[in-house]
Amino acid sequence: MKILKHATIIMLVAIVMSMAFGCKKSNKYVDQLSDIEKKACACTDRKCADESLKDFMAVVADMKKTQIKVTNDDGQKLGAQTANILKCMVKNGISPITIQQELQKYK
Repeated sequence: MKILKHATIIMLVAIVMSMAFGCKKSNKYVDQLSDIEKKACACTDRKCADESLKDFMAVVADMKKTQIKVTNDDGQKLGAQTANILKCMVKNGISPITIQQELQKYK
């Protein structure tokens, strides 16, 4: 089961990163995901994790809408932040499948 969670998180990071390559505003997204990462990883319950997911999805929607382009450095930061956010959400009870379903809306 642990392997499935890790594989799912890797796949979800890939989905987000495929949306990210395209932006002049990448620093904005690095900062936004940094804030969400801190919040998501500080969560201790499902309600907080759900709020973090909502905030994360708002950033994903904006990334998709603006067709961002990122540098390799920012891309690596966004990927690492996304992976940490997803791990923290899963740790607090959000199913990787739920996250995947939310991300599929923006494919």
